[in-house]
Amino acid sequence: MHSTGWRYEQAIATVDMAGQPTRVIVGLIERDDRLSAALRIEDGPTALVPLETGGELLKALRQTLESWWKLDGHRDVAPEPRSPGR
Repeated sequence: MHSTGWRYEQAIATVDMAGQPTRVIVGLIERDDRLSAALRIEDGPTALVPLETGGELLKALRQTLESWWKLDGHRDVAPEPRSPGR
């Protein structure tokens, strides 16, 4: 399902803090006759991700995941339950 103005949209299924199914949407959005990389959580506000910010975002995500794995992630070996159809 594409939202208005979104192109190459991809939804990543995850869960929120309460364990409810939640989607992180990434893609390209049309803005001022140009395409910009963007992301949003469910139907929340859209955050534009310029190239330099995108690199920092990926670096921060990688560092966060590495820290989580070292601190507690190694104990989380069971996959998250998924809702039917996801």
